[in-house]
Amino acid sequence: MAGDIWLGDLVRAFASAGAEDTAAQRAVAGLLGFSQRVPEAAEQEVKGIGSPGGRLAEPSAERTRTPAPVRAASPAQSGGTVASTAPSAPLLLTPVAQEPVVLPDWSVPSLPAAAPRGPDAAGPRNLPLLAPRSTSAVLQAALSRAAWEGELDIARTVHRLATGRPLAQVPRHGVPTLRFGVQVLVDLGLGMEPFHRDQQELIGQVRNTVGRERTEIRYFEHSPLRGAGAGARLSWEEYSPPPRGTRVLVLSDLGLGGPALDRHRSTPGEWQALAARLARAGCTAVGFIPYPPGRWPRWASEVMELVHWDRRTTVGRVGRRRRPTRPPGE
Repeated sequence: MAGDIWLGDLVRAFASAGAEDTAAQRAVAGLLGFSQRVPEAAEQEVKGIGSPGGRLAEPSAERTRTPAPVRAASPAQSGGTVASTAPSAPLLLTPVAQEPVVLPDWSVPSLPAAAPRGPDAAGPRNLPLLAPRSTSAVLQAALSRAAWEGELDIARTVHRLATGRPLAQVPRHGVPTLRFGVQVLVDLGLGMEPFHRDQQELIGQVRNTVGRERTEIRYFEHSPLRGAGAGARLSWEEYSPPPRGTRVLVLSDLGLGGPALDRHRSTPGEWQALAARLARAGCTAVGFIPYPPGRWPRWASEVMELVHWDRRTTVGRVGRRRRPTRPPGE
């Protein structure tokens, strides 16, 4: 063997080159790195290839024996030419020409290099659940309460006089107002985890609409009756309703979301008890639910006013779900 070339490769080279005489075989063997002395086994193999019918000659007793390793011929035997079977430097082709590299002529300029982004780079923009153009109007329609300070209500005044009832106060039309403030109850339960960013954005929008000094934030988990507070969970205390007349905004799923086997899921009884406590304090509640009305249970609509927290929510839809309020003394 010479390098990675075996005797079988040498025999195939003889057959491919048609080297039948000794001179041709020596030339092919020299090109493959073998000694110019061709082994007898190779010569017999070539003779077998050139036999009539293209078949190999029958192996003889001498051919069945393992051929002796090919040894390098001495300079005297090779006519002054040094030949070696040891791996040597390969024969390199001599370059005759070199063509220049032609750069392609691009018709479209390449894109600019991307700016490096650090850990403080802003992530993808979060799309709010409410349409940005109508968010303020939706919040005003949902969080305002009626103040009976408008124009004189002629119809009610005539009715009271016709029925012989005294006019302790002059009946007036109701005017929506936000001056009584809003308390926002933010649910941090498992069902509201996908909407935490939406909750924080809506809190900022409520402060911009109602006013920071008239907005109170309370956090809870699953149900406000289990504890609520403005800070961390360790600082939560028993929930107490806000001052009389304050509108309460509940950002929760009312136990509709989250794992089905969650043992901490809120119950209808807890929300009914919360609504009763707010009613005794003279407060009304409205709930923003991120699930469509088709999933709302019947008891949820009876507990508080509900608004679908979605981009398709409009002021008209919020107004249709508002419960009618009666003036004082009626």
